Amino acid sequence: MRRRVLRLSLGVLLASALADSQERASITLDDLVRASLDRNREVLALRQRVAQFQGLAKQAGVRPAPSLEAEGVSGRPFGSAGEQQFSAAFVQPVEAFGKRKGRLQVAELSVALAQAEIDQRSIQISYEIENSYLSAVYERERIAVLDRVLQSLRDSQKLTAARVREGDAAPLEVQLLAVELGRADAQRADAIGRLAAAEIELRKITSLRAADALPSIGPPTGGTAVLSLDQLVARASEKRPDLRTARLLEQQGEAETTLAKAEARPDVTFSARYIHNSTRLENQFGFTPTGALTPLRDQYNTLSVGVSVPIMTTRHSQGAIEAAASGAAGARLKREYLESTIPLEVQSAYERWTAAVRSRDLFRDGVIGQSN
Repeated sequence: MRRRVLRLSLGVLLASALADSQERASITLDDLVRASLDRNREVLALRQRVAQFQGLAKQAGVRPAPSLEAEGVSGRPFGSAGEQQFSAAFVQPVEAFGKRKGRLQVAELSVALAQAEIDQRSIQISYEIENSYLSAVYERERIAVLDRVLQSLRDSQKLTAARVREGDAAPLEVQLLAVELGRADAQRADAIGRLAAAEIELRKITSLRAADALPSIGPPTGGTAVLSLDQLVARASEKRPDLRTARLLEQQGEAETTLAKAEARPDVTFSARYIHNSTRLENQFGFTPTGALTPLRDQYNTLSVGVSVPIMTTRHSQGAIEAAASGAAGARLKREYLESTIPLEVQSAYERWTAAVRSRDLFRDGVIGQSN
């Protein structure tokens, strides 16, 4: 009975202390979460990954560069001084079968995946901060309540000892109070250790140094909208970062499969070439406009155009196609798994929440008031 009264008194005093702590708050928990995400090294690294994939997305849209070729031919080194030729060519590769479009789609999905990873990690960090904060607040106020309980037990022990001396109480009651006093001391020592651990964890998650003082934090400023179970399931199915990531991975796998099939088809290379040829005719001479004798030369210019297509089959990219298809199938299975389990997870959390609300109402309306 004494133990039950002690626990009830501890709970009532802790609830009162938590309310007083909220009134003394100087910043909100939402402010702490935002500031922590802005300086969290892991989140900053993930943001750099987004910038990295954005750069790769720009590079994916680059078209093949054309090339210029120039060539000169002379027979002089081999004794054919009259043979000379010069050529210049322009070559333009052209990607076919939607290769550039496929690369852009894969790159854009990579950017979206990096952003989804940031969202997922930010939610996890926010939860960890809130959980560590509540643990620290609970242990801090628990210590304060235990101090009050210990003082009450010491006063009760003195009063009981006086009653024993007067013969109004049995010595066993003093011994029982000593046991309760020792138990409360042990609980306080445990709370001090848990508080230190919670504050260290909070500093680690919020990127605070050991020398930095923890700010006085209040509850979130905005009210929490009460949603029905169906609304919560619909919201989770739409906004859960892990499900969004699975859907993006599935889309990326399908895009990579399409790109791998396109890569198995040949590109086309167009070319245009100009040739100037000059040949001296053996033992044939003519006269210049001034009447001088000169060897006769044959000169002509040509222009040629061409198309080059490599001979390829799907076997050249069969491994890449199979790998991309397997990745897409795995992502699809994971997406289907999440879509089937998320409603159950939401329902389980909703049942725990409604049970907690009922317990809170019962304590508030039927226990705390009477205990006070």
